[in-house]
Amino acid sequence: MKKPFIKLFSTPNNYYFFDVNKDEIVLISFTAYQYLYKVLNDLESNDLEIPQEILILQNNGYLEDKSRVQKIKHPYTEYLEEFLNRKLSKITLQLTQNCNLRCRYCVYSETHNDGQRTHSNKHMTWETAKKAIDFLRKHSIDSHNINIGLYGGEPLLEYPLLKRIVEYSERVFSGKKLTFAMTSNATLLTDEIIHYLAEHKVSLMVSLDGPKEINDKNRVFKNGDGSYDSVIENIKRIYSLEPQYADTLSISMVMDPQNDFDCINSITLDFNDLFWPSIHSSVVDQSFDGKSKPTSSPNFIAAYTYQSFLSYLSYLKRIPEKITSPITYYSVVSSLNIDYDLSNPMPLNVVDVPGGPCIPCHLRMLIDVNGQFFPCERVSETSPVMNCGNLETGFNIEQVKYLLNVAQITESQCKNCWAFRHCSMCAKQADSGGTTLSAEKRLANCLETQTRLKNRIQEYLFIKEIPIIYQNQVKSGE
Repeated sequence: MKKPFIKLFSTPNNYYFFDVNKDEIVLISFTAYQYLYKVLNDLESNDLEIPQEILILQNNGYLEDKSRVQKIKHPYTEYLEEFLNRKLSKITLQLTQNCNLRCRYCVYSETHNDGQRTHSNKHMTWETAKKAIDFLRKHSIDSHNINIGLYGGEPLLEYPLLKRIVEYSERVFSGKKLTFAMTSNATLLTDEIIHYLAEHKVSLMVSLDGPKEINDKNRVFKNGDGSYDSVIENIKRIYSLEPQYADTLSISMVMDPQNDFDCINSITLDFNDLFWPSIHSSVVDQSFDGKSKPTSSPNFIAAYTYQSFLSYLSYLKRIPEKITSPITYYSVVSSLNIDYDLSNPMPLNVVDVPGGPCIPCHLRMLIDVNGQFFPCERVSETSPVMNCGNLETGFNIEQVKYLLNVAQITESQCKNCWAFRHCSMCAKQADSGGTTLSAEKRLANCLETQTRLKNRIQEYLFIKEIPIIYQNQVKSGE
């Protein structure tokens, strides 16, 4: 038997293979699993009999030995211009490149930045902001839902500009569902600003990394003082002045895995007398400082793993959510909710594209202070390859197509990768700071991407098995 284009998986209860071409996870016997393991690892002998189960699966189109993909090309490639001209739904406006904090891990830091812009006094003029809003209106004819992100630096440094943007947008997008979103360090909030944000329903995400001893290690003012006390005071002020608005508040938490997770998690105690905000956590991003990713301390790994376990129990209704960490609970639930695509196979086609890239400039296009276009706020603003046009000339459609079809630079490797359909990489992982994308840099991220997908599938399988294999325990609550 030739090596099939599959990936084997097992749980404490069952055995499976992931058929890459069919994008399906198939339950098999231990005998079939053993046979496929031997084939994949060149342990098969010529006299080894093929199990009947394998033969039946082959007759039904499973276990093909080659990828069905012959060419990589995104299906929207030929329709991209029409799509961007009529279906924009969101832009993110960079109101300023300045910030009143100097967070030590910030991707815009002046001290350890190797591939991104740094803080500056540049800010967006009203003329540029108005052009950006008008551009969105012109290119969103077929979009009912419109969202405008207010971004920095610290966007509240440009509060007068923010107000003009909000009020002008509310006029020109009459008839559409218009929303605003802003991430802020919250240190500049005043009573006036809080009332204004609440009145105009500006979704607010506050940056806060943990309790005082954790937050103030990194999130500091220009003079080195910690920001925790100021942020907490203003969060309490929001709750006091606009309690309904406070209920919509969320927290953006950047975790340094060298710290103790239990200590980070204790931030939730600070909100016990107020509310229980949703916490969106991430690990320090070192994409732009030329360093390897931070290693995690044993204490961080142990505590995070235990809290994740409790979050799974809560998701399965075995323990109350209120006794779990909101940090891990949000992460667990979000992960399980996006596994919908694992239950809804999308077989590979002759012409296809790996998962990962969104349509550049469609979901969250960043318009910087100068009116330049970038796919989103997470990419480098100094890389020529990431520039997709500007307010004067419009979209550079050929550049957007190039970024959309980033997998073409590693076509042979991608076509034969078991993670093809569920790859999470976009052009950012292939950006080396030049005018073209780097195949070498993209391939360097493959192992991490495959490992993440492998863990995701293992989690998906185990969660699916619980209500079946442990049916009595789930029903009885034992």
